[in-house]
This record gives sequence, C-alpha cells and structure tokens, in this order.
Amino acid sequence: MRALALWREMAGGPGMLRRSQIDPQQFGRDWASYLLIDVDPEPRRSRLAFVGERLRDPTWPVFDRQCIAECAEHTLLHSAAAHIDRVIAEREVLGEGVGMHVGTPVLYRSVLLPLSEDGRRIDGVLGAVNCREIA
Repeated sequence: MRALALWREMAGGPGMLRRSQIDPQQFGRDWASYLLIDVDPEPRRSRLAFVGERLRDPTWPVFDRQCIAECAEHTLLHSAAAHIDRVIAEREVLGEGVGMHVGTPVLYRSVLLPLSEDGRRIDGVLGAVNCREIA
C-alpha cells in the first residue's frame, strides 16, 4: 500500500506517472522490491527494464531486459508480471496469493501501476511486490 500511496502522490492526481518522474531514492530500501516493465503491444513480449534485487530470478545468470514470458513460473517476478494485461485494461492492479520465491512457499502482495509518457497510452508499468514465508 506504501507503493500505491507514493505513486499517487508522485502522479499528483488521477493522471499517470511518467517514467522520468521516478526517482529510486524516493522509495528508499523498498526499491529492492520494485520492477519496471516496458509495455509491448503483445503483453507477453513486454520487457523488464528494472528488477529489484529482492525479486531477481535466480535462474538468470545475468539480468538482460528479459521478456516477462521468460520469467520462471514459480517466482515472485512471474506472479506479479503475469497481470500486465490487467494493468492495461484496469490501470491499477492489486494482487495477492500464495507463490514461490527462491524455492520457498510465500504469501505475497503486489501492485502494478501504469506509466505513460504522453498521459494517455500506457507504455510502462511500475510494480512492487512483498512477501513473507509460510510454513
């Protein structure tokens, strides 16, 4: 919910935030739980522009702007990015569920928020994910 509140504050109203308005320092330590996605007309071909260290997919030897379709199925990154088409349709997407992160079952909560350089067309997504281990 901190991510949603900060996004709304930075957007200054009901409009969408521009990527150029995002300053990682404003997010503090939470930035490690954020991701940025460059939206493609075909949502599964959308590319990850940034992935915070807490969300990195351990199967990738190196982060290289992978497509969201390349996210391993049982990762927080996959759980969050899988809803990109809903962001385009609904603007804000809050999600939660049970998933896996680095081989551990977790309860997660995510928010995906639209970005737009022209104020009309969604060309990016800012996302945040947090989780806690479950027994």
